[in-house]
Parts: sequence; C-alpha cells; structure tokens
Amino acid sequence: MNTSNLDIINKNNIIISNNNNIENNLIKINEKNPILNQKKKELLIRIERSKNDSSTRLFMVTEAYDKYSYEYYIISLTILILSSVITFIEALRLTIIELNTKERILYNDNYFSLVLNILLLITGTIITILSSIIRFKNYREILEGLKEAQTILVIYKNKYNRQYNIIKYNFINTIISCDDIMKISNKITSYDKIVKSINYFQYIKNSDIIAYNKSKAKFDIDIYKIKTNTRNEFELITKNKEQEYIEINNNNDIEIENKNYYKYENINNILLKKEIYKLNASKKKFELNDEVDKLKKDVIILETSI
Repeated sequence: MNTSNLDIINKNNIIISNNNNIENNLIKINEKNPILNQKKKELLIRIERSKNDSSTRLFMVTEAYDKYSYEYYIISLTILILSSVITFIEALRLTIIELNTKERILYNDNYFSLVLNILLLITGTIITILSSIIRFKNYREILEGLKEAQTILVIYKNKYNRQYNIIKYNFINTIISCDDIMKISNKITSYDKIVKSINYFQYIKNSDIIAYNKSKAKFDIDIYKIKTNTRNEFELITKNKEQEYIEINNNNDIEIENKNYYKYENINNILLKKEIYKLNASKKKFELNDEVDKLKKDVIILETSI
C-alpha cells in the first residue's frame, strides 16, 4: 500500500476519533445541563426548519429565474434571427428587381415581389408580436427581481448555517448560556422576517409553485441518493484499502517466516553435518585406537618370543 492510501486511512481514523471526542463532550455537557440542552435542541430544530424553508424558497426562485431566462433568451434569439431573415429577404428582393429591370430575367416579377413582400410582412408581424410579449411580460424587471431575491436567499441561508454551526460546534468545550440562546434566537427571528418578506409570488403562479415543489422533492431525493452512493463507495474503497494493507502485512509476515524457516533449516543442516562429522571422527578415532592396540599386542608377542 502506498503512502497516500495510508494517509487517507489515518485521516479517517483521526476524524472518527475527533467525532467521538465531540460526542463524549456533548454527553457530559448534556448530563450537567439538561434544561439548557433542551433549549439548544429546540433552537437547532428551529434553525434547521428555517434553513430548509429558505432552501425551498431559493429552489423555487432559481427555477422561476431559469424558466423566465430561457423564455427571454428564446424570444430574443428568435427576434434576432427573424431580423436577419428580413434583411436577407429585402436585399434579395432589391437585387432581383434590379436584375429584372436591367435584363428582364423574370416575366412575372410582380408576383415574385408580392410573395417576398408577404414574407416580409409576416416576418415583421412576428417580430412585432414577440417584442410586444417581451414588453408585456416585462422579462427584464422579472429577472432582476428574481436575481435580487436569489441573492438575498443565498446570503441568509449561509447565515442560518453559520448560527447552526455556532451552536453545534462552538459550545462543545464551553457551556452555552441562556443569553447566548436568546441572542441567537433573536437573530433567527430577524432572519425569518427578511426571508419571508421577499415577495417572489408575484413572479410565480400557483401551478408553478406546485410543479417546483415536486421538482424540489425529486431533487432532494436525487441528492440524497448521490450522497448515499458516495458514502457507500468511499466506505467500500476504504475497506478495500484496509484489506490490501492487511494482506500486504500478512504477505510480508509470511515472507519473513519463510526466510526465517530457510535460515533455520540451513542452520540445522549445518549442525547435523557437524554432528555427523563428529560421529565419523569418533568412529575413525576408535578404529585407529583398535589398530594401535593390535600393533601394541603384536609388539609384546614378538618381544616375548625373543
């Protein structure tokens, strides 16, 4: 396993350890301050509810902005294309009339001019209708209003998140007081007033609100599925890396054991050869001693006979 994978596992272990420490601190604080803890929980639930409401409003405003922006873009692009078509038809008509005047290419130039004039009239009428739609629906004002509402909702959604994190994490090692809860509660109340004062319903119809809520529900489900799949894949990768790490260590241990086995086997073989050598040497010594004894006996017999 390479160093980066080991670092990832170590970081995950550190994060888990930190989360466990935070939970332990929270448990200790909860045991000491049950009333304040209950108030803190209620405030967190309130902030979570307000944050979800602002997210829903932001989603609807964004959907409405995208819808009107797309319509405005299509109509403006159509007007631009039709204007170019009118310019082309007018240039074509003048060119044909000039050529027909000089060389008499067309004998029914009146009919041809009539057709081109009708096309010009139809195209001009369509451009006029589309321009009237833009003025009547007042796309620019709607888009500016929705963009402003979108910006405000993003700002206050971040403020909700900030207050939520302050309560949940900044008061881990210190006990939250009633004054702190009151101050944050007043801030949330002021945030709610500003968020609810945003009048975006003038740009969104009731049918659109129903459709946007359905889209929001589907969007939340899709996001939840993506996050769940990501967590599952990350957990699977982490487990696979840990398993690889264990297998590598096991393989290293097996390799070390094999090397040690070969070393011990060689040592035992050497010791065996040593013992065999000693045994052979003893046998050889015993044989030599026998020969010496025989020679001594022969020498004694010879001396006796003399």
